[in-house]
Amino acid sequence: MNIEEMKHDDIQVRLREIETEMTADDADLEKLSAEVDALQQREASLKARAESLKELRTRVAGAKITPIDSTKSAEEERKEGNNMEDIELRKRLEEALAESIKGRATEEQRALLTTNATGGKVAVDTIIDEFVWTDWQKSPLLSRIRKVNIKGNYRVGYEASATGAVKHTEGAAAPAEETLVLAYIDFVSEYTKKWIKVSDTVMALKGRAFLDYLFDEFGHQLALALENQIVAELQTSTLTATVTNPMNSTATMAGFAALSDEALNPVVICSKSTYATIMNERTTAGAKIEEPFMGFEVLFNSTVTGLLVGDLDGVVGNFPEGDEFKYIVDETTFAEQDLVKIVGKILCSIHLVRPNGFAHVTVS
Repeated sequence: MNIEEMKHDDIQVRLREIETEMTADDADLEKLSAEVDALQQREASLKARAESLKELRTRVAGAKITPIDSTKSAEEERKEGNNMEDIELRKRLEEALAESIKGRATEEQRALLTTNATGGKVAVDTIIDEFVWTDWQKSPLLSRIRKVNIKGNYRVGYEASATGAVKHTEGAAAPAEETLVLAYIDFVSEYTKKWIKVSDTVMALKGRAFLDYLFDEFGHQLALALENQIVAELQTSTLTATVTNPMNSTATMAGFAALSDEALNPVVICSKSTYATIMNERTTAGAKIEEPFMGFEVLFNSTVTGLLVGDLDGVVGNFPEGDEFKYIVDETTFAEQDLVKIVGKILCSIHLVRPNGFAHVTVS
């Protein structure tokens, strides 16, 4: 299959094959490297198309019906006809996707889902990516971390300690050899899951209505669970600097002072309760710092103890099966109650990989 015809799953399969091929003694590493670059470009193209389709859907939803313009050229009429075909195809794909998730897809619908989209038509993966992209972007934490899709468990090394560079005068004795201590972060992925029981009425929903219910319900809850995992990692990681400071207008400054130089775009993460405490202290006691959060963007999460200061670009999330939520529909377990069990899950591992990339500020 040409790379230009590949979808998300095809790209992931080929990347796994390359992981095996590159270990061979006679492997052409330059050729494999070029292919990986092409696969990454194709993946980026698919995501860009999903964003374009989202914009198109918004425009179509807000479009007004206008009288037929008899002065339109044949080319304009043809383009409008193609747009209507795309809209109709999308509707059919959404219905087929909804029935496939339920396990009720007809042979015709299964064939439609497995047919490669060509000629600018709507592809199934762009529909799914549109929902997933929305979940990621709605999350202030998930939208900022780095995401990778590496199969299996893997290890990331970092510099635990090292002697610094020194100025050397020409002709002088060579400086002492660097003392470098490496440490590692192990990424061992686990499933984050949510399951619900729904009535037959929900299962009777068609196409877009069912997909909206499914992705809205699971997408929000799974994204929230991953946000909480990020916070838990930042509060317990050995790479996080720990700072003791009163929870007042000096707390952010204290956390910022503990960050490494690699924390280029710091944010503050705290609960709304902590935010209110600091803001109230500033207004009632008269703070020396006019803006207690130093102008940093404040992100909220109710599981934070104290506050966190740092750069979320130093956090890596590995999603071995891709960053799409997977769904399992079970119509038998609760059949006697006329209920259907739906399980949503995602395989991931999230870690801070930069020493002092974050600081955790607590009162004690």
